[in-house]
Amino acid sequence: MKTKKTNKEEKPDLSLEFCTECDNALESFVFTPKSKNKKKIQANFDNCKKTGKFNGELCSKVFISEDQIFLNPSEDED
Repeated sequence: MKTKKTNKEEKPDLSLEFCTECDNALESFVFTPKSKNKKKIQANFDNCKKTGKFNGELCSKVFISEDQIFLNPSEDED
C-alpha cells in the first residue's frame, strides 16, 4: 500500500478587506486629534453603515483608532 505525502500545509486566509470610503483622509488620520476620539469615530462608522457608504469588512478609521489607543493607553477616550 502506498501513501501520498504532501508538503503543503493548509494556511488559513488571514486577509481582511478594509473599507476605503474615507481613503483621501487616511494618510494623516492617525496624527489628528480625531483619531483619539473613539466615540466620534464609532458615530462616523455607524453613519456610514446607516447610509450604505460602508464597503468592507472593517472600518479603516476604527482600526487606526484602535492602534492609536493601543499605542498610547494612558490617554483618555473622550
